[in-house]
Amino acid sequence: MKLPVFRFLPDQTFRTPAEQMAMDQAVFELTRETAVPSARFYHWDTPAVTVGYFHRFDDEIDSEDRPIRRFTGGGKVEHGEDATFVICFPANSPTSRLNSDARYRWIHTALAAALVNTGYDVELESTPTPSGNGPCFSNSVTWDLKDSASGEKIGGGAQRRSAGAVMHQGSVRLPASLRSPHSPWIPGFLNQMAENVELFSSDEVERLTRSAENWNLNKFATAGWNKWPSPAEA
Repeated sequence: MKLPVFRFLPDQTFRTPAEQMAMDQAVFELTRETAVPSARFYHWDTPAVTVGYFHRFDDEIDSEDRPIRRFTGGGKVEHGEDATFVICFPANSPTSRLNSDARYRWIHTALAAALVNTGYDVELESTPTPSGNGPCFSNSVTWDLKDSASGEKIGGGAQRRSAGAVMHQGSVRLPASLRSPHSPWIPGFLNQMAENVELFSSDEVERLTRSAENWNLNKFATAGWNKWPSPAEA
């Protein structure tokens, strides 16, 4: 199965963890509005932690490196040595109508093929394994990516459906030379899933940036969203 087109943004701008999640949300909202599958690829300038929507925050309340809650589910993801991306599918598209397991396999099959084509030897985890809420890279589930030589998990993701549209947030631990949003494997990855791949226009990027600023201020950087104690409670 191939989609007609993918729009994408190779995002070189370093952002705080909350700003990254807000930008992902902005891409998701634009996808819902335009009904065109969209993606963003980015990396990190400092170590960061994101956690799934249903994560319990009790153990992290007193931590200096507080995690940022994602819109998607899944467990804790430690960022810093990974290439990170969001892929969004509009409602009623062939991929949004797939069940989550089939869609996860489809995305990761394309990702594995793209990395293999660049000389990085990976394979899919085919053993049925239950999902969990622990650290992402210590908890391999079916259709995750593994390093073929070591067998270690190097890639995973989390999904969420909202009003029929789907967001997939993914993370792949790669050598530094492959983490750049402009890495050659990225267009190859998207071309595995779509007939045509197009960059967002500069106007669309500005629109996404303004939208992300609002999402960050009103949601992802707030104590309420991240379930942190208020200043009076801290």
